Amino acid sequence: MHLPTTKSLLIFAAAATLCAGALLAQRPMGRHGRMGAELGLTDAQKAQAQTIFQNSHQTARPVADQLRQDRQALQAAIQAGKSDQELQQLAAAEGADVGKLAGIRASAAAKFRAILTPEQQQKLDSMKASRRGQRRAARAAE
Repeated sequence: MHLPTTKSLLIFAAAATLCAGALLAQRPMGRHGRMGAELGLTDAQKAQAQTIFQNSHQTARPVADQLRQDRQALQAAIQAGKSDQELQQLAAAEGADVGKLAGIRASAAAKFRAILTPEQQQKLDSMKASRRGQRRAARAAE
């Protein structure tokens, strides 16, 4: 059972969805606003993106709530000394919810990408690659 990995995946999925929504908000805020400006989104694209990420957030909310309940149940089972079989079942339920959140995030990302021009898609790809490199460098420095 690898709870830190599951937790990291959930945090990443939630942060990516929330960051993408913030990135595309009407008023630029911090680096996310700059990213939207760097992509050169039109007003129509901004409106479409806002709808995509709002819908994604609404779809993810009940799954995130269930995930929170699953985690609490798993922690309670650990503290109560439940069997490995019971712990594995609870962990599997938690993992299924993490997978659902990842699917929601991926669907929103695909819908967002579909509204971009080929040039904007290339720019987004290079921006993502740059951020991945920065995160790797930061982890290596830890």
